[in-house]
Amino acid sequence: MLGDLQKIIGRSDQYQASDFSRAANQLLTNQFLYAERPGHRESYFLVSSHVDYFTNLFEAIGWTFVHQPDEAYMGILPKGEERFMRLRLDESLLLLCIRQQYEQRLESFEVEAGQAYTSTDDLLTLYENLTRKEIPNETRLKEILSLFSRHGVIERGKPDEMDPKNIPLKINPVIRQVVVEDFIRQLEGLCDPEEQENEALLEVSLDDEVTAEARVTPSNEIESAEPVDNNDDVEQESSEEQNAKPETDTVLTDERNADEEEVTAQ
Repeated sequence: MLGDLQKIIGRSDQYQASDFSRAANQLLTNQFLYAERPGHRESYFLVSSHVDYFTNLFEAIGWTFVHQPDEAYMGILPKGEERFMRLRLDESLLLLCIRQQYEQRLESFEVEAGQAYTSTDDLLTLYENLTRKEIPNETRLKEILSLFSRHGVIERGKPDEMDPKNIPLKINPVIRQVVVEDFIRQLEGLCDPEEQENEALLEVSLDDEVTAEARVTPSNEIESAEPVDNNDDVEQESSEEQNAKPETDTVLTDERNADEEEVTAQ
């Protein structure tokens, strides 16, 4: 691949090898890049003009490169199971509810440039109605939204001064890359008490068309979740109860248990 890069650089008056390394590392760090974001724009257009090179580069280190030019985003999806992020149950349920909201907006023709809009109040109402479970407390919700935002699944807006706890959310089209196609079945499975007794895990895989498929299987080995730091005893107790529930796997890259990986374009 070093020869390929040298040929590209030799034909280009705009880019250097360091630009390719920076773009690759930004993809590894953020997982998804958007043309509309100022901090992503330069890397996005570099990669989009050299798709074959970056496809081969990430393929060589075990990633699938995806590019959706109509929706102006690109990203990488893990292939090996060891790269999957393990989500806690409340995180999995909220992610599935976000996908549900995205599909509802699509059916209502309320999606603009691939993006759908909602709010935390609407999201939590759906969560409660679909799961029949207690909603995450405010601290826990902020933690989960921060996780999804870091991976580019959602973007948080500024809440109204009259309703500061109701945060506007923009759902990005990558939600369809990281959440399985049969998400309704997954949602029902995770809400099923029998499945929870079996400590169900959500195993996500991708087919050749980058369409997510999944199955729920029992597991006897589930890692203990880390507690959420919180000074409020009531919220801490609630968070610990949620974290004690089964975890699921997703195709979000795991940044909680390992340092970010860096790649040198070659």
